[in-house]
Amino acid sequence: MLIDNLAKSSRSSRNTVSAALIIIAVIAMYNWTVAPQAKYMLAAQRHQFVVGGVAMQNKVIGRKVGAKKEKLKGLQERFNQLRSTLFTPEQAKQFFSDLQAISEESGCVVYSLNIVSSKPESENERSQDASDIVPKSATLSVVGVYENIMKLMEKLQVRTQEVWVDSFRIKLFDYESAQPGCDITITVYTVEDEEAAI
Repeated sequence: MLIDNLAKSSRSSRNTVSAALIIIAVIAMYNWTVAPQAKYMLAAQRHQFVVGGVAMQNKVIGRKVGAKKEKLKGLQERFNQLRSTLFTPEQAKQFFSDLQAISEESGCVVYSLNIVSSKPESENERSQDASDIVPKSATLSVVGVYENIMKLMEKLQVRTQEVWVDSFRIKLFDYESAQPGCDITITVYTVEDEEAAI
């Protein structure tokens, strides 16, 4: 019926209908073939842009991680050097037990030796300080001539591990003999031995 009406219509009407059908066919073909490809190409371009951005970020992050690894390596080497200047708990115990012998070797007489006990830390303080470096202190009072006291100080300082002299006060212990003496507060820092901790 539609075809009969088309056949009876004028030539210009037929041309218009044919042109309309061709335009509809071209639009349909475009929507079926070209439009999906164009959308795919646009999506591929966006994907390539995103991948390029991610690759650039990956390079930047890689450089930052490399720099931080180098810094960490340097800090670990520095910590290992520092660790060699610290006492293990056993070495500190031995050092404090040898203080009287060291004093006597220097020609000084030990007047008193008091080990200063450190306060027990709470669990919260211990978790905040993960270094496990603990100070141990002692107050040593000795009597001797000035040269012997200086020998004692040298013997305390000439060690592989660091010994900090927090205070040093010269005074007279015996006013009759005018024999000088001194009060020395000594601190050492202990850290768990790596092999013992493993």
